[in-house]
Amino acid sequence: MPTPRHPKHLSNGLLTMNPDDLTPAPFFPHPGGGNLLVQNARTYPPGPGAERIDVRIQDGRIVELGTELTARGEGVVDARKRTLIPGLVDVHVHFRDPGLARKEGWEFGSLGALHGGVTSVVEVQNNPPLSVSEAALDARIEHVRARSRVDFGCLANLLPDSVPALPAMARKTPAFKLFLGGSTGLGGQTDRGTLADLFRAAAGTGRMIVAHCEDELLLREGRKAWPDASAREHHLVRSTEAEVSSIRLAIELCEETGASLHVFHISTAAGVDLVRSARARGLGIGASTAPHYVLLSCDDAEQLGNHMKVNPSIKTKADAEGILAGLADGTVEAIGTDHAPHPLDEKNRPYAKAPSGMPSVDLLWPLTFELVRRGLLDAQSALDSVTGRAARSLGLVGKGELAPGYDGDLVLFPAEVEHRVHGADLPSRSKWSAYEGLALAGFPEIVVRRGVPAFVCGAPPEAAGEAGGAPLRFEPPRVPASESAAGGAR
Repeated sequence: MPTPRHPKHLSNGLLTMNPDDLTPAPFFPHPGGGNLLVQNARTYPPGPGAERIDVRIQDGRIVELGTELTARGEGVVDARKRTLIPGLVDVHVHFRDPGLARKEGWEFGSLGALHGGVTSVVEVQNNPPLSVSEAALDARIEHVRARSRVDFGCLANLLPDSVPALPAMARKTPAFKLFLGGSTGLGGQTDRGTLADLFRAAAGTGRMIVAHCEDELLLREGRKAWPDASAREHHLVRSTEAEVSSIRLAIELCEETGASLHVFHISTAAGVDLVRSARARGLGIGASTAPHYVLLSCDDAEQLGNHMKVNPSIKTKADAEGILAGLADGTVEAIGTDHAPHPLDEKNRPYAKAPSGMPSVDLLWPLTFELVRRGLLDAQSALDSVTGRAARSLGLVGKGELAPGYDGDLVLFPAEVEHRVHGADLPSRSKWSAYEGLALAGFPEIVVRRGVPAFVCGAPPEAAGEAGGAPLRFEPPRVPASESAAGGAR
């Protein structure tokens, strides 16, 4: 019998862990954790017969869910009717460390993650040193382990130089990141033959490709067509067709090579339609978006200027509606922030010189909760897009569910309390926000990482230590049957 996913599946008010339900250990072993009992929490979404939930965690994993659990010597947190959800999984962040820690760094980025209810992040290194060899990936993992307050996965880079190392790196990364179009820090690929070789190489290791999908040649045409562009024309410089054309090509390459694909930060309704069609044909295609693509539109550029300059560009309200429809039906599996901070003085340069990207990992749950408060997305779809469904989209193990056997990552928040966003008060080193002044609710008050309170009322408790994050566990590579039979890469 499959493990129930949410508290609404409680039977007789109690769930306990069956060791047979645990997922087999992947490359990184379970790091352990604390023992904790959370009592008197509200469920989310609220539903008949499951308005209250208690959670028992042992050695970092959930072992019991119920309605009247009593302590057995572990620490106790009285939720006092705060709402309880699983720790969030942000599938796409840039902490720019190692290499550009002055722009963020793991100490600031992971504290910001906790502030936003995030206990697991998947990070893309888009500045040197890139992860193009097993040694480089190992060094990066150890660098992060010493600094991160949240559990983490490090994507390896998919480039011609990294192809020989892909089989070895496939054991230590959930996916390979490919830039089809150039963005901050990396140029895009323009040669179809080279792209086909990269897709084929990734497919041979059994790991999916996560892609920044914009057509590099169309991006160059956009810059030529708008030589005097400002932030108001950014959605024209980096056009709808640039994304759509690139997604179409990537899907074709998946069909040719057998690769699987996840489209990061999808920004167009037409792109969502392409992914939906590919999934209907049985292809291994998925997608995620970011809060700014559904809460903002190109109409906001007049007010926000470079603060909403991101790649891909933020497009129309109709595109936002199409993306929301994709989130509702599961075509768009996850909301990841694409947290990409830059100092305010850099963002305030003239448009052509200002770097692309915005911070928002500090606000992931309040921004996602806002979609529900505005009636743009139902509560279950919103929650799934930043918890269990997000984890499954990249093959992450043991994250994102309130169920026995899953990691004891929890978020407690007061659902009715509003706060206005003040970028200067957020943990991110950038100290600005595109959502400045917006009244949001759902700010986490207590965040638990594998049974250890890691964030309480705006700060990490001393007992949480300076780091404590561990490498995420993920499904083993899905090596093609022919290679597996021949004793190929594992």
